[in-house]
Parts: sequence; C-alpha cells; structure tokens
Amino acid sequence: MRTKFSKMLAATGLVTLDPEEDTTRYTPTEAYPEPEAEPEPAPAPAAQQQPALAPEQSVVAEQKDFADLYREANVPTVSYSAEKLLKLMAGLESMPMEVRKQAIKAMDDADETWTVDDSVLDAQRKVKALAIAKQKIAQQVASALQNADREIAAIQAEEQDKSAQVRKQIAELTELLDRGVARAAQQTADVRAAARTNQEAGERESARLDAEMNRLGQIVITFSGQSQVQK
Repeated sequence: MRTKFSKMLAATGLVTLDPEEDTTRYTPTEAYPEPEAEPEPAPAPAAQQQPALAPEQSVVAEQKDFADLYREANVPTVSYSAEKLLKLMAGLESMPMEVRKQAIKAMDDADETWTVDDSVLDAQRKVKALAIAKQKIAQQVASALQNADREIAAIQAEEQDKSAQVRKQIAELTELLDRGVARAAQQTADVRAAARTNQEAGERESARLDAEMNRLGQIVITFSGQSQVQK
C-alpha cells in the first residue's frame, strides 16, 4: 500500500514508485539507524616548530579547486557525494528540517545504490582534507614570514656593512684631506717665510750697499765738486 508521503515524494520527482514494490518502506516515521559516531581522536601531541618551507613553496595559491584538494588528500569517490546531498537538501529547504531529514532517509531506503552514511563519511573525509589544507596554508604563511624576516635581516646587515665601509672611507678621505690641507698650509707658510727672509735679506743688502756708496761718494764730492753721488 502506498503511503501519502511516498506519493508526495513521487509527485516532487524525488523518488519513482515501483508498482510491485512494497511502498511501506518509504514511511517517514520508520526508524533510521544513525551513522556510527567515529571514535574521539587521541589528543594531538604538542605542536613542534616546523622547518620553514623554501620561498617558492611558501606562496599561498588562492581559489584552488576543491576537487584538486580532495585528490591531493586521496579522498576516495563515493556513489553519492556530500555535495550531491547538499544539493538535495537545498532542493528541500522549504520543508522543516525534520521532514527534510525523513524525506532524504526515505530516498536512501528506496535506492540501494547509495546511502546517507556514504555521504556523511565523504563529508567527514573532505572536512579532514580541508583541515589539512588549512594547516598547509598556515605553514606556508609562517614560512613566508620567517623567510621575509631572514631576507630583511640580510638586507639590513648588508646595508649596515656598506654603511660602515662608506663611513670608513669617509673617515680615511677626511683624514687625507686634513693632512693635505695641513701640508698645503705648511708649504704656503714656508714659501711666505722664504720670500720674507729673502726680502729682508735684500733690504739689508741694499742698505749695506747704500752705506758703502755713501762712503765712497764722499771722495767724489770732495774731489770732483759734485754735490751728490748718483745712485
């Protein structure tokens, strides 16, 4: 005997009724075994500092296809994936949650090619795969920060080394400049002193010659009758 609920499911296209099939199996009030809960995972060991990834491995790739993530995590395919079940649930979103749940369970009973348990297990596996992907992203971000810190430290160390070399060169050039200025000043003083000494010597010698000329000129004035001696 077909129930009113099974007829409703058939009208919405969710199930196809077999005339010879015992439709009482679609009764929504039929108890449906809940999927066995997975055992609680053992406490995770204390997190250890993971070695930094290479710079080229630290770049986070955005918008990576979920299918690629699941493939990398070796998530096996199932006949009725979690995404299909989500799509089915979205198609029944106008129903109350409990009615929606019973409708999906009725469809599960009607179709032996899939079970809700498969979809639940698929969802659990994919959630785990996404969690692993998140851990990898966290490692990439942490590695990128560590690599950036090392690169910045290297840049700053190189800049400090170059600055120290430039300051050393400036100090050496300043010292060389000071020595050059001092040497030029000393040479200038020596030249001026030599010129002054020579000038003084010339003045003394001229005075000595004048004295001798005056002494000899007395003879000229005395015996030639000239009033002065031509110098």
